[in-house]
Amino acid sequence: MKALTTGLPWRALAAIALTIALLLTQGPGAALLITDVLIMVLFASSLNLLMSYAGMVSFGHAAYFGLGAYGLALSVAKLGLPLWAGLLLGPALAAVGALVFGALCVRLSHIYFAMLTLACSEIVYTTLFQAYDYTGGDTGITKFMPTRLGLDPHTYGLLVLAVVAACLAFLWRLVKSPLGLAIQAVGEEPHRAAALGYNPRQVQHLSFVIAGTLAGIAGTMFAVYHGNAFPDYAGIGLTIDSLVMVVIGGLRSFAGGIYGAVIYTLLKTFVSRSFAYWELVVGLILLGVVLASPGGIAALVGMLGGKRSREGAR
Repeated sequence: MKALTTGLPWRALAAIALTIALLLTQGPGAALLITDVLIMVLFASSLNLLMSYAGMVSFGHAAYFGLGAYGLALSVAKLGLPLWAGLLLGPALAAVGALVFGALCVRLSHIYFAMLTLACSEIVYTTLFQAYDYTGGDTGITKFMPTRLGLDPHTYGLLVLAVVAACLAFLWRLVKSPLGLAIQAVGEEPHRAAALGYNPRQVQHLSFVIAGTLAGIAGTMFAVYHGNAFPDYAGIGLTIDSLVMVVIGGLRSFAGGIYGAVIYTLLKTFVSRSFAYWELVVGLILLGVVLASPGGIAALVGMLGGKRSREGAR
């Protein structure tokens, strides 16, 4: 079984400290950008659990991001529930969606699994788009809550950082736990894992639900961040964004989703301001990363860290 790159706790602590420093010292615009990056970090990391550990490529992961956003929006705007209930029902709706669709998707493998996840995502997107009386259709649901809970961007950013850090810590413990080893074993060789006593379908289903729930948490925070929910949150475009994040960041690395989300979101923000075809820049970077380092940015960071360690040992 191939080893995965998982052990960088000191880098995680350094990243959290740096993020807190930036949130406390930079202006409101920078705080909002950092908040956006943090949400995308959690979303990409949830997909990375499927791709790097469970061996499943999902073409419909945005469905659970969208369900999380609409779970909050519908709870507050349509049902009149308090905000705290919406914050719980958003991820809960995503978890239920992942539970139902995951039970269907894990019956297949390889490209058939990927295409079935895409079909499930299209079901969610179409439902959100056409159920106008409930979801607002293509106009979405807007102005359903006080902007960012009435908090200043710095305080809200710190709250998002706390949630994202807690979710990533959960993911960290998961991949290092016996369940994480089972997920990795099934992702590597399902038949060998079955011979060892694991039920590959149950393990894959559980990892699918966990990833979908985490994506729902990201979608819920995104809806709070923007104060709206649109069908595009569950569309194929956002799924492609997350796939690009994971590939740029590096497959088979815990930090792959983190690196990829940071780089992709910053490129999307800054390059698009001065270059209309910013996707071309991202595509060229993705092409360069895949050709130069199939392991992505995480592999480059690992090589640089190993080189410095060898130099220091001389």
